[in-house]
Amino acid sequence: MAHFPTEFLDEVLVRTDIVELIARHVQLKKSGNNFMGLCPFHHEKSPSFSVSADKQLFYCFGCGKGGGAFQFLTEHDGYSFPEAVEYLAEKAGLAVPESREVDSGEQEKKKRALALLEKGADLFCRALMAPEGRAGLDYFKRRKLPPEIIRKYRLGYAPPGYGFMEKSLGRDARMQAQLEAVGLMFKGDRGYVDRFRGRVMFPITDRRGQVVGYGGRILDQGEPKYLNSPETPFFHKSELLYGYFEHRDEIRSRKLLVVVEGYMDVLAMAAHGLPVGLAPLGTAIGERQVREILRLHPEPVFCFDGDRAGRQAAWRALEKMLPVLAAEHGPRFLYLPEGEDPDSLLQREGSEAFALRLEQDAKPVLDTWIDGLRILAGSGPEGRARMAKKADSMLAAMADDYLSQAWRQEAEKVTAITLKTPPRAAPETVLRRPHPISKVPSLATPNQERFLAALLQNPQRIRGLLADEEKFMLDDAGLNQLYTRVLELAAANYNVAQALLLDFPQDERIPLWASQSDISDDEFEKLQLLMRERYFYRLLKQDGTLAEKQHYRYRWNEIRNKLEKVGQ
Repeated sequence: MAHFPTEFLDEVLVRTDIVELIARHVQLKKSGNNFMGLCPFHHEKSPSFSVSADKQLFYCFGCGKGGGAFQFLTEHDGYSFPEAVEYLAEKAGLAVPESREVDSGEQEKKKRALALLEKGADLFCRALMAPEGRAGLDYFKRRKLPPEIIRKYRLGYAPPGYGFMEKSLGRDARMQAQLEAVGLMFKGDRGYVDRFRGRVMFPITDRRGQVVGYGGRILDQGEPKYLNSPETPFFHKSELLYGYFEHRDEIRSRKLLVVVEGYMDVLAMAAHGLPVGLAPLGTAIGERQVREILRLHPEPVFCFDGDRAGRQAAWRALEKMLPVLAAEHGPRFLYLPEGEDPDSLLQREGSEAFALRLEQDAKPVLDTWIDGLRILAGSGPEGRARMAKKADSMLAAMADDYLSQAWRQEAEKVTAITLKTPPRAAPETVLRRPHPISKVPSLATPNQERFLAALLQNPQRIRGLLADEEKFMLDDAGLNQLYTRVLELAAANYNVAQALLLDFPQDERIPLWASQSDISDDEFEKLQLLMRERYFYRLLKQDGTLAEKQHYRYRWNEIRNKLEKVGQ
């Protein structure tokens, strides 16, 4: 954040309409002075997500997530802070100051790499529609993907043989090295050659919609059937989900998320009016992907093929889920008929019948776990013993103590065996608090927090404090740090709340203070007196000269008298 002048950041925010920015993802409705909608950061049924056009801030009264335009882009869209600044600056028609520091050219290097991946996606798209792409286009037609799906998901084709990238982008050694770095070429015995050949291509995007890699399916016989881009600084197979960027808003809107096994299943669902599918990138689903899925929607349906491989994939997904599963989650598992997958079922039965399966046939995760344990353990007393032993080992991976106890009780009912793993002690209730600003023990009081809230809600109040020769302090070191910075920002004529968020991006109290119900001028006057009274009382207790002590006592008594008049 220090890379950008504060004046520039302030100007970017002044020219940004946060309501318009957030309305791309959240359906907002006017409510008093603010706009309200369903929170995009957690699942909820009634709106608690508030956006203030006046203060240019958002805050969710349900999960506590809040901030300004920069924070929304970083938290929701996956931008880094510099990327968020540059994106909003470009929208506002502002040039990013050239004098800002660059992280050893890494940002420029990343931009060039992503631009090259974008170029690759365009080349594969064009190849699909050219005469040389006939085989690829025929494949998609056989799979009954309409032209609009092919265009929307930017499906493409990598011609067979070698030389496609050279022909398209030239034989320059530097270019070939860059293509190798992003995974479009590799260096073999014949020099640089194309990584993808004779395959239909699926561009893979990150949370921002940027192409970061590809998946390619072979058309003829050969291995591997699916080939992904290699690991790069921005392409990590264990973290990405196919369809995430394209379907994120639709999933939140419909409150439906279906995890399937492959790219074609995601596309088949979209072609049948169900753009709510996500898929891992040709490998078993990982814990980070499960976290992202549950963050996007707490009640996903994991839909797997009805064969043995599908059941094994479902069991692996369940195992990966245990460390991140919490009581507020409700994932379900749907096994399709033997020999079927979502693509084939949709072609045969249609979207309504498939949606009905999702609703009626998907089993809760606990039932899926118990059924899976039975299959693994077998029958008879020995089977029950094996089942209890496996249940013990799996429950040890659970992080949610309450959920672990509930599952443990169910496993004991089914096996009639007391599990060895003792139930963990219920965790102490911990209120959601922001990251501490200072290591000094907190002396914060509701009055002190409410005083800061009053200042952020009405910056004109800060002007009055600046005119006062006696700049009092607060008890709590963290709050006093915020208060001091508030005065500095106001003196420099910055947007105080927005600039404070840039200095303390992890402190969730800042958007809360600015977004809560307005504090009246009468209450602020009383709060200000309380802060001063406490300040001079502290000074009285410190060492000082007789004259200083007399002055502090006079001021303290004066403020006490004023407090009596306003009705302390």
